[in-house]
Amino acid sequence: MGIEVSGGSGGTSVGLEELAAAAGRLAAESEHMVAIGVRSALCAADPDLAVGTQLSPATGVVAAVALARAVGPTGIEGETARLCGLALATRAAVGAYREAEASVTWGVERAQDAIMAELGWHAPEILVGVLALQALGVDVGPLLDRVAYRLPLLANLGGGAQGLVTGLAADPLTAPLLLPGLVEGVAETLSGEQDFAPPDGDESAVRLVAGSAAVLGLLRDDGAAVTTPETSPRAGAAAPHTLADLARDLENLSDAEDYPSRVRVVEIPQRGGGSAWVVEIPGTQDWDPRAGGNLADVTSDVALMASRSTLLAAAVDQALTRAQAASGRPDAVREPVLLAGHSLGGIAAAGMASSAGFRARHRLASVVTMGSPVARMPVPPEVSVLSLEHRQDPVPHLDGRANPDRRSWVTVTRDLRGDPDHVDTAGGAHATSEYAQTAADIDRSHAPSIEAWRTSNHEFFDADPDRAPVVRDYHVQRAHGAS
Repeated sequence: MGIEVSGGSGGTSVGLEELAAAAGRLAAESEHMVAIGVRSALCAADPDLAVGTQLSPATGVVAAVALARAVGPTGIEGETARLCGLALATRAAVGAYREAEASVTWGVERAQDAIMAELGWHAPEILVGVLALQALGVDVGPLLDRVAYRLPLLANLGGGAQGLVTGLAADPLTAPLLLPGLVEGVAETLSGEQDFAPPDGDESAVRLVAGSAAVLGLLRDDGAAVTTPETSPRAGAAAPHTLADLARDLENLSDAEDYPSRVRVVEIPQRGGGSAWVVEIPGTQDWDPRAGGNLADVTSDVALMASRSTLLAAAVDQALTRAQAASGRPDAVREPVLLAGHSLGGIAAAGMASSAGFRARHRLASVVTMGSPVARMPVPPEVSVLSLEHRQDPVPHLDGRANPDRRSWVTVTRDLRGDPDHVDTAGGAHATSEYAQTAADIDRSHAPSIEAWRTSNHEFFDADPDRAPVVRDYHVQRAHGAS
């Protein structure tokens, strides 16, 4: 059904910025006209005009009438009033739009929390129901996969992490699994002794769940990141010339069985000298909540959604640093970097872009995410972001919020209805291969926001024809007990 582009140079927020700027210019112009009007009005008291009127009364009357018209309601005074009114109306419209948007966001978040609190309260019953269906021979996994494809916006409830924690803490069966301090707070609330304050923000709620799991030995992202260079990149690896090339290279990197826990750094030589750097990070490969050696796992997912520093991010940083050092050019650390990732990889890329420490060590210019929930990541405006999402892919909705609409952040959404691959599951909608097709659609698009993105990121796709790009793969691992 095609792609839909939001944000970027053609986005709503840019239009609002331009309207606000226009209102400012109108206000400044009206102030200038007020000054002109004052000076014009002072002409009426000019001694020369008074003397001229005595010498030629008729001419004086004509001059007085003309002056009155110039500075009166039909002249400068009227035009000034209209300009002031237009400036005020424009500012009011911009403010009203932004306030309405903020009000809608607040209402959605409250609804998410309320629904997730109910789910948390009834979690034991839901679990028993799922186990009963499995016992009756109902394969729940594929069923949920198809439901998620048809109702992907249900994933927006993931933005109600605060409500979920409140519900879990209020249920006597699940409360013991959470941190004791939270459970005590809920118990006092239910008895009416105090108002319970849920975690401050969804990130804090996810952090609390992760901390509770860590007590049980789960989701423990501790130890050290170990980064080992491969002697050669995997067969089929290649420097990207287009966005579709980048997506296909991520697919090459995302083989969980034969090539797990790798990241890729591509050095793109530039025509004017120096290089640009593309870093590729794969999606989730290991769903075991017991953290192992593979850094592309659910433990990294949870830690990143909780806005925590991760060993995965540390390993990616190490890989980029080692690749730049291997180039043999000391100034490589000051060359532009693009971070690209699918799913977990996109979350990691946006998380690293949000890190002042990473930006201080590297000249980060751009981030590309594919199927990643990154709307809550505080990526600074000076970093370009391109987010690819599928309407039937629930994963980008897991943070329960739309991506920022601003000049430096472009979101491209593709509707998979009528897709030639006949995708009908959420897993299929989330596949890297599908995002490669979306990237190809973007390569063919001439939407203003995409054109602007393409122009500002050309260095990552346009290598010097006289110098070959260099592809370097790194095996990244979590070493427990190391420091």
